Amino acid sequence: MARIIERTSLSEVVAQHLQSQIQSGAYQLEQQLPSEHELTREFGVGRSSIREAIRKLENSGMVRVQQGLGTFVVALSPVRESFSKLFGAAEDRDIAEVREVLEIKIVEKAAQFRTEEDIRTIKANLEKRNKAADLNKLQPWLEADIAFHLSIATASKNPVLANLYKTFAEQQLKKSIKKNYSEKGSMHRLTELHTRLLDAIIKKQPAKAIETVKAMRNS
Repeated sequence: MARIIERTSLSEVVAQHLQSQIQSGAYQLEQQLPSEHELTREFGVGRSSIREAIRKLENSGMVRVQQGLGTFVVALSPVRESFSKLFGAAEDRDIAEVREVLEIKIVEKAAQFRTEEDIRTIKANLEKRNKAADLNKLQPWLEADIAFHLSIATASKNPVLANLYKTFAEQQLKKSIKKNYSEKGSMHRLTELHTRLLDAIIKKQPAKAIETVKAMRNS
């Protein structure tokens, strides 16, 4: 029977339950955790909560996620500080610096290695972003804006870099973009720079892509 969890942060509760199971010996080192589908049934939550919970355990060093194979236990207790705690204690200037470093390398590599499929995905996300801005719908705009940047990270063809950025986006970037919007106005304020960034990636111009990202950060 499914265990319904009624908490503000479902993913945090699921992560705590899984961590307790691992520490109690329910799962051994290198043992595979149940699939997403099985965990959604066990905990009575959606797949997004399960994925975030697994990501929390991965960030703590307790599990390893292998694309196409599953999630495996690699430590019986947390071996490093979680990103959420690290970001929560960090200064704004440090967060901004990390974001710039990640995005500079991501757009440089995306402009070198993107595929036509990547371009279609990035374009589609930019169109959704701009349409939401036209309609003045903050939440759809925010989701599409994040998806735009994540699709560029995917286009970098560096899975470690892409996963780092995805974690950063989920832990910090949404909050930062929301704050930036509320303080500086229109959702279309950086549309021209987003379009310029896409153009640089399409034309395989790494230097121009880097220049555009820096202009975004300084706007």
